[in-house]
Amino acid sequence: MKRSFAWVFLALFFLAAPWPLAAGRTATAAETDKVAALSPDQVASITRIELYLNQLRTMQSRFVQISSNGSYAEGEVVVSRPGSLRFDYDPPHTALLIASGLTLLYYDKELKQASFLPLWETPLWWLVREEVDLTDGLQVMGVEEGLGTLSVTLRDRENPETGEVKLVFSDAPMTLRRWEIVDPQGVLTQVSLVDPRFGIEVDEALFEYEDLEINRGQRDDRR
Repeated sequence: MKRSFAWVFLALFFLAAPWPLAAGRTATAAETDKVAALSPDQVASITRIELYLNQLRTMQSRFVQISSNGSYAEGEVVVSRPGSLRFDYDPPHTALLIASGLTLLYYDKELKQASFLPLWETPLWWLVREEVDLTDGLQVMGVEEGLGTLSVTLRDRENPETGEVKLVFSDAPMTLRRWEIVDPQGVLTQVSLVDPRFGIEVDEALFEYEDLEINRGQRDDRR
């Protein structure tokens, strides 16, 4: 159960960004139609969001994670693009996620167990890769502008049954504020950033994990 809190947060990125198109591949007719179906104002809003995310090189923030099933967690997230991020959950939850270079680590701080995945095989890749493209393999379900806010709702074009994610920004100036995801069971999870700091100097040692104590005999999943 403790591990599930981390994977709820990780699921955010599974819903938010399917794998990027293969190098050299042109957009499919479905992708072209999807973009063409948007209004000019919606296209302009998506372009602004992408521009903001691509200019965002570093971030450090507290986060609060609340789900409609009653679960609650807090922690700290640090991002250094391209290639590095860290999600560190507060006790009593014991999860630590570190992406560094081409590897993603899931670490249980209590059990001292680790699992590794190639970063490019996980949806976290969209956040730390060189270029963020919100229309790459996604279906835009809606773009909303409110009083000082802007949001975009997305789902996986090829697997729409996996749920939806909404990215919420404050506007003028644009600032990332929270994510809201609805999973296939209808559970809503909100992840809000608390006092985020952008464009700051980040200690790259935060993305190192060689010194973590790992139980002997732990299987290494790195490929």
